[in-house]
Amino acid sequence: MIKNKLKYSLLIFMLALQSVFSQDGWDLVKEESGIKVYTKPVSTSDFKAFKATMTIDESIHAFLSVLYDVEGLLDWGYKLNDVTLLKRSGDSLQIYYAEAKVPFPYKNRDGIYSNSFKWNPKTKTLFVEIKLLENYMAAKEDLVRLTGKGYWKAKVLDSGRLEIDFEMQVDPGGGIPAWMANMFADDSPYFTMVEIRNVIKNKKYQNKTYKFIN
Repeated sequence: MIKNKLKYSLLIFMLALQSVFSQDGWDLVKEESGIKVYTKPVSTSDFKAFKATMTIDESIHAFLSVLYDVEGLLDWGYKLNDVTLLKRSGDSLQIYYAEAKVPFPYKNRDGIYSNSFKWNPKTKTLFVEIKLLENYMAAKEDLVRLTGKGYWKAKVLDSGRLEIDFEMQVDPGGGIPAWMANMFADDSPYFTMVEIRNVIKNKKYQNKTYKFIN
């Protein structure tokens, strides 16, 4: 009887633990320095999606300013070595080109990123839809074009702090094994969040305000 109760208690504990570390199919794979990183299998791809979350003591204006500064991506984008703004349409859209370094023997990757910005004043949430435009410009022979999609979400909390979510699902192409890419899926979102938290303190971001954010 006691043995059965222990088994039952252990089962309940394991189920509760699983619910904490796996939300909506997301598995917590890294938690460090106030940043949580999750991965999730995707039915349409062998490459897992990733999501990172953190809460910081910064304004929504400063965060938006960081995202608008395409050239500044070189300071916080993961392993980027070239970034070029291709198009900007007011405060709602920007399209840019970025090249990312990949370890030998694989070719570097590049992508054309379309960021669409939407502000919800009721929920005080900024949503930035990210689309990788595979055919926006001709591919380069020595690079492999990335495909995928994702988003940024930044919500102003009642405390005044900023809750940031970053999610992406990318197919790196070019023969990189899915098992290898999935093994390091937590690196990119984690270090991206770390660097954003560092660069956002720069005065050029702190002094910006945007009229459509209210």
